[in-house]
Amino acid sequence: MWTQIQNNKRNCFLIIVAIFSVMIFLGGFFGALYSYFFNENTDLPLSVFLDIKDFHAYSETMFIGIAISLFLWLFLLFIALVDGKRIILALNWTYKLPRDSNRILRNIVEEMSIAAGLPKVPDIYVIDAAMPNSFSTGMSPKDSAIVVTTGLLTALDRDELQAVIAHEIAHIANRDTSFMLIAGAMLGTITVITHLGLKMIFGYSMSRRNPLGNNLKLKVVIVALTLLLMVFSPIMARILYLFISQKKEYLADACAVQYTRYPRALATALVKISTSVFVLRDADKLTSSMYIVHPLDLEVEQKEAFSMFKNIFRTHPPTEKRIEVLEKMTRADFNAYNAAFSKTSPRKRTIINKKDLYNVKKVDIKIPERNYETDVNGRHIYLASALADMAERKREAEDIVWKAKNYIFKECECGTKLKFPQSYKGQEISCPHCGKLISV
Repeated sequence: MWTQIQNNKRNCFLIIVAIFSVMIFLGGFFGALYSYFFNENTDLPLSVFLDIKDFHAYSETMFIGIAISLFLWLFLLFIALVDGKRIILALNWTYKLPRDSNRILRNIVEEMSIAAGLPKVPDIYVIDAAMPNSFSTGMSPKDSAIVVTTGLLTALDRDELQAVIAHEIAHIANRDTSFMLIAGAMLGTITVITHLGLKMIFGYSMSRRNPLGNNLKLKVVIVALTLLLMVFSPIMARILYLFISQKKEYLADACAVQYTRYPRALATALVKISTSVFVLRDADKLTSSMYIVHPLDLEVEQKEAFSMFKNIFRTHPPTEKRIEVLEKMTRADFNAYNAAFSKTSPRKRTIINKKDLYNVKKVDIKIPERNYETDVNGRHIYLASALADMAERKREAEDIVWKAKNYIFKECECGTKLKFPQSYKGQEISCPHCGKLISV
């Protein structure tokens, strides 16, 4: 996916330049308005913004506004480049996977990193949440991280977990994670600037020492235009960001299938994630767009609300569309994904550039072991062994969080694992199953 990597680098540069231009314009515009609104001794006409002779009337505050915008832009860009990964991990209340925990997850991440040709295996983090979900972050493949919830480790079998990890590895390999961090910082800057502008306008309108004066109609028009600009600037920037983000999810799905050779695993994983009854409570608008299935969009889908507008502001394509494409694949290569996507698209579009399809080898779908049976309605009925595996995965996922919190583990002769904090003051602890006293 060399072409996609170059596209992401170019998109990063274009978004930085485009949003930088918008911010400079907004900063200068709000600076000029400040001079216009808070000038008590002058009743400036509208031509003050168009006539170069009157430039001195608002030039000083205009340049101050540009300087503030530039400072915010540089500050948030610096934060994204230097410490963006750590901030994202902290916002999502993650725990780093202890070395002696969940070898299956660690092995899968290593396998998919090798398949994608990453220079370094990403760090692995866990969120203590029942909802199955995951995301990846980092400015480069050499400094990246994969985050999974305990619910994901519980709900998915090995093939499904491998498919989800492959999807996240694809985001890292394609430089999607760096794009998301930079674009998020840029959009955050526009939000800050428009918020400051909004406070300035309402602060002016509530000010007793500076009434509207003689040019009431003119100033009302300027306030209305300013509010429209403040509303539509972040919306237009976000629409561009969302449009690019949706394509990235399809491409990550295609790469995941290429790595695992098993599209059905990713499809069933997306079904389990999208039909989960649990909610990711710590998800917010800043970080939700990074997850494999958007937690906030998922709530809208399940409530079937705002159906008319639900696809406009999504960072992710509809999950059912992604599943449909995966289920129509007859092989596990990019050409097969393009063909399946074209079948599900009304306009027969494709998702992968033709440059990436030269010399692509045909890859057959692997046939895994089945741990379920299919009923007459096509639903999966999991075997008893699969349900037992799920219970064991739940215990392992919970143990990750306890170990990350530095809890002490003691195992009783009956097989029960006892967990207690290091602050425990007793010398013995009783097993809740057999009642035996265990020395701490």
